[in-house]
Amino acid sequence: MHRCKTIPFSGNTFTNVAGAPTAVAGHIVQSAVWDNIHSDYATALTMLMSQLTSIVTNRNALYMNGGMEVWQRGAGSSASIAVAASTLAYTADRWYLQTGANQASIVSAQAGLTNGSTLCARVIRNAAQTGTTAIVFAYPLDTDEIYRLRGSKVSFTATVKAGAAWSPTSGTLTAILYVGTGAVGKRNATPYTGETTALSIATNLTAGGAVTTITGNSSAVIPTTTTQAELQFTWTPVGTAGATDSIDIDDVQLEAQVSDSTWTPTDYDRLDFFTMYTACQRHYFKTFFYGTAPAAGASVQGALSVISQATTRAGIYVQFPVKMRTTPGVGALNPSAGNSSWRNVTSGADSVSTVDPNATLSDSTCQILTATVSAIDQSLLIHFVASAGI
Repeated sequence: MHRCKTIPFSGNTFTNVAGAPTAVAGHIVQSAVWDNIHSDYATALTMLMSQLTSIVTNRNALYMNGGMEVWQRGAGSSASIAVAASTLAYTADRWYLQTGANQASIVSAQAGLTNGSTLCARVIRNAAQTGTTAIVFAYPLDTDEIYRLRGSKVSFTATVKAGAAWSPTSGTLTAILYVGTGAVGKRNATPYTGETTALSIATNLTAGGAVTTITGNSSAVIPTTTTQAELQFTWTPVGTAGATDSIDIDDVQLEAQVSDSTWTPTDYDRLDFFTMYTACQRHYFKTFFYGTAPAAGASVQGALSVISQATTRAGIYVQFPVKMRTTPGVGALNPSAGNSSWRNVTSGADSVSTVDPNATLSDSTCQILTATVSAIDQSLLIHFVASAGI
């Protein structure tokens, strides 16, 4: 708290209005004193709550990347990820895009829409695309994220901005929280087991209009039996896409309400980048530098290195920096050529790679081997990505 003219604080101590603490039974408290008491208390409590709701408390169920700050699958803050028509693909960490026929799109990192935000996600239907089925941009929740919402109503906030050629009828963007009772997984267009629509908010955005904050509360409590959940943004484009048929999305938050009374969604709960980045590595990890989009032949920087100790055999055992949420799929990538082989720096040749499918592949470790080394003391490089996404 800071001392200010209207609130008599001394450091962290509140000082009552003069005349208030000295009044005893039977005394007359002047109206001016009474008014000051109410005014000061009201202002003090408002300041207190404003301070509390702005403190980072990890209350956002989308704490890993609700603010679109982490982009491992792309080139970090310069990420631009193409998603082909009729494709489901992860883009910003934890967020996937589902396109329909003739809806080739790009999801890219853009400047944040709010104070404190570094990046937002822009989803754009490529110019001249004609697909007009619903597009889904979604965040499926994992078990630990779901449990923090069960048995409570939830509140939702997000900040969005429509591109100049935003095409949906009436500019409608819909945010929906689906929950169910089956195994954790993506929902997309297939309803969950025992599905409930916990929250649905439709907002009409003006093409090229101002940044808009969307807020809302669920009408019912999230069932205590919930084991599946996914937050979706959906919209249905119209006609042929212009150059900016796009939507920018930032600072998405789902939080459990702590009381049954009318609830005002709180400020965005912004964690530091390291915490978000490390948490996202439970779902995805790459050996490439953060600012390098993972691809065969993209870069030798960050590649794993090994010196062959025997002819016809080499390998490396790797422990993931963060224990992943489940045993991941692992893909090897040549640092210098468009294939999945080891690059033999000594000979200039490639050596075929194999991800060991035995016990060394787990939620914590993997081993990448080759049986095509021509001699000992040769230097080999390789990259890999590990995906344990929902």
